[in-house]
Amino acid sequence: MGISLDYKKRAIILYAFLVCGCTDSSKESIDPHSEVGLVASSDLSSNELLSSQELPLLTLYELLNASDVKQALSLAATNNDEKLLLEWQETLLQAADEVNLAQSERSLLKGEQGLKYLAFQGMKSNYQAAFERAFVAFEDVDEVYRAYPAFEDLHERSSRLVAQRDALIESVAGELKQQKFDGDALQEAKRQWQVYMKSQTSISQ
Repeated sequence: MGISLDYKKRAIILYAFLVCGCTDSSKESIDPHSEVGLVASSDLSSNELLSSQELPLLTLYELLNASDVKQALSLAATNNDEKLLLEWQETLLQAADEVNLAQSERSLLKGEQGLKYLAFQGMKSNYQAAFERAFVAFEDVDEVYRAYPAFEDLHERSSRLVAQRDALIESVAGELKQQKFDGDALQEAKRQWQVYMKSQTSISQ
């Protein structure tokens, strides 16, 4: 029995929560779109205003979400590899020059604070990956929380995702029972959900 259209719609909604919701910045992180944000033009001096030719080609958020950058920072965080962090700090600062990165965002990458910021981004990627694996496999996410205590504010959001997932599974299992499904409706609902979620690029990688 395949996944119903209604099931797909609900799965897409939950998937969007997983991909977007878990990538919201925590209190300890500095998200270019929230903590840094866009500085009102009225707060800038004339020397800080950018001409149309100098507008940033990319944001720090986009730079940090490049696949090679995410992989490197994740590896550096896992191995506590300061040398690798230093190499990527230099690489990112060079890239910042090439894309005319805003000064407010460029400053986040500089110096000792920049290294801490990059290490945090690596840990955050590792947390997200660990949560996604546990989430899709129906494993105990509390173990992930214990392994990443620095992301306590994301734990609450993640727990809501688990509750929404379980409610969706129960709903689909109920529909299967109404359709006189021959077998364990709950396990079949979980199987269908896993098949769909694993088919999504960011989950299956």
